[in-house]
Amino acid sequence: MKVLMLGWEFPPFFAGGAGIVCYELTREMVKMDDVDLTYVMPFGPDEIRNQHLRILLADRFKGKKINFKKIPSLLSAYMTQESYMEERQRLISAGKTGLGADNTLSLYGQNLIEEVYNFAGRVRTIVEDESFDVVHAHDWTTFPAAIQASEYMRKPLIVHMHITEFDKSGGNGADPHIYSIEKEGMEKADKIITISRRVKDGLIKNYGINPNKIEIVYHAKVDVGPDMNFDFPKFKDKNKVILYAGRMTLQKGPDYFVEAARKVCNFYDNVIFIMAGSGDQLQKMIKRTIELGISDKFLFHGFYTRDDANKFFSMADIYVMPSVSEPFGLVAFEAMSKGTPTIISKQSGASEILNNVFKVDFWDSDMMANQIVSLLKHNALSNTMKREGYSEVNKLTWDKPARRCVDIYKELTEKK
Repeated sequence: MKVLMLGWEFPPFFAGGAGIVCYELTREMVKMDDVDLTYVMPFGPDEIRNQHLRILLADRFKGKKINFKKIPSLLSAYMTQESYMEERQRLISAGKTGLGADNTLSLYGQNLIEEVYNFAGRVRTIVEDESFDVVHAHDWTTFPAAIQASEYMRKPLIVHMHITEFDKSGGNGADPHIYSIEKEGMEKADKIITISRRVKDGLIKNYGINPNKIEIVYHAKVDVGPDMNFDFPKFKDKNKVILYAGRMTLQKGPDYFVEAARKVCNFYDNVIFIMAGSGDQLQKMIKRTIELGISDKFLFHGFYTRDDANKFFSMADIYVMPSVSEPFGLVAFEAMSKGTPTIISKQSGASEILNNVFKVDFWDSDMMANQIVSLLKHNALSNTMKREGYSEVNKLTWDKPARRCVDIYKELTEKK
């Protein structure tokens, strides 16, 4: 079976969970005898991104049954129209205006929506030369391309919803252009895969999607690499480390983490809070810790790499995921796979399947603080969560989600 999979990121070039999921799914799919996979992704300026993708192609999938087609684009995960324009202007100002050797902006759209349709046009040229049995598209940026490819080839279309506009906005309103693209993609799809019941319920409520078209395929454990051997900072000698790792946006709930931290400091003195991640709420969080008089208890790291993440999880005594609206929450799996006691928002997809974690409503900073203090003060509780959490998450492997996706392919192609 020839599968055309469309995504906009792939490790090590990725900005969110969708890229990791694409990697894990394709890694398992190419092990199957009945799958021939082609992955098409947008691709940025050579000076910025090309070296990472070449490393991926050379080292990760050499000899595997997977083909990569790189299409020039400025798209990246979680972009809004505003952030797209900022990236475009930054590249122009830096003189990095070419995609390859032609040194032109002709391949850059004037805005994000235009770029999405440019991407669709380039994907169309691929399917004009080569036919596939099924199209599998990840998130809204690939939906116009997937629709064109599916209709041109008259083949089944699967759209994979990792996150919606409603999730990204934290309930503060969806971009109408993106919303319409999401809705059209789901309406024209033969099957919709969601990553949690939370996402499925949102599609039914906010988009009016027929529930019979939707199937939940949960994520599995993420390989975050071996434990890092490095010298812990001096503050680790006498302090416990509480970690927040994620984008600094309203959706991720960093403000609730800060409010809980203030309450923890009233009961436990030897503690340091690390907030790793960048976003539009970063400066606000720094200012808030100063207002609360706890800035000396905080370290703000900003943008972090995968190696940085390994270091953070290796030193953390507790990981907290306080998301306001989290479609899934792979980072909780990363923490648990490192043996880190984990607290997650009840408003997350991960809370539907994880047991050996503390769960809390994102807005309940009192309960969040109580859970943190309990883990800090009771070693037996902390050790139990380390052990049982590690065991639980390591039983969740990617072969089952990958096989279910392939089974969906077969079901649809047999109907056609």
